[in-house]
Amino acid sequence: MPRTTKTPISRWNGENIVISSDDLGQESLIVLRYNDSLVASLLGTPADIGELLLGHLICEGLLPIGADILSEDCLVMEDSLGSYSASMKAQPKLIDPTDSERIVTSSCGACNSEDLELLISHLPMIERDSRSLDFQLLNQCFQEMKSHQLAFHSTGGMHAAGITDLDYNLLFVMEDIGRHNAVDKVIGKSLKEGIDLSKSFLLLSGRCGWDIVAKASRSGVKNIVSIGACSSLAAKAARYTGIRIVSFLKPDNAVIIGHN
Repeated sequence: MPRTTKTPISRWNGENIVISSDDLGQESLIVLRYNDSLVASLLGTPADIGELLLGHLICEGLLPIGADILSEDCLVMEDSLGSYSASMKAQPKLIDPTDSERIVTSSCGACNSEDLELLISHLPMIERDSRSLDFQLLNQCFQEMKSHQLAFHSTGGMHAAGITDLDYNLLFVMEDIGRHNAVDKVIGKSLKEGIDLSKSFLLLSGRCGWDIVAKASRSGVKNIVSIGACSSLAAKAARYTGIRIVSFLKPDNAVIIGHN
């Protein structure tokens, strides 16, 4: 399935405008279903869609982290209009999406909720990781992740998320036009491969918002490391849940939110 698409463009080269083409990040409608129920309709890059569905079910709290679904097959289909669908059937039932503990927010982090405390108070608490951090190895992990961001190198417009173990070995990298989707994909991939996410670092190629902290807490991730900034609500959620965030990671500087 395509991650990029060649698109005709006009390019200004500093002196003239010439007809050319460019690689753009593929963005398609993706419909996720579980036991014939609609889970989500979202825009994303149509690659690793099975991992996207699995990760979305866990990261959005629709199924608990220990749900017995890893051995189930995911059916991925493309229709004539270029939209994609992923469906899975398994025994565990979805948590009722109308339940008061499930709050759906927009991509900015919390725009749909009048009471921001609710966004935090219903998140799972996790046991803190008290290990010290090796910032040199974290920077090396990001350098290695960059080498796997092939769609980003081609387009300049793709997000990436990675998973490492606690020994700073980079295990998986996933890309998507949407940063939330990239996280869902790498979580889904890790679960399929039997990775214990409580013993991992989640790497982000961009910023860390509240929504990413929520996904991490629901999937058991204790450490988030981002190249970009951390939002105020993300910091508050991290301190509440026990997650540690390292943001603005650089070779000689970093911002730590939570315990250290």
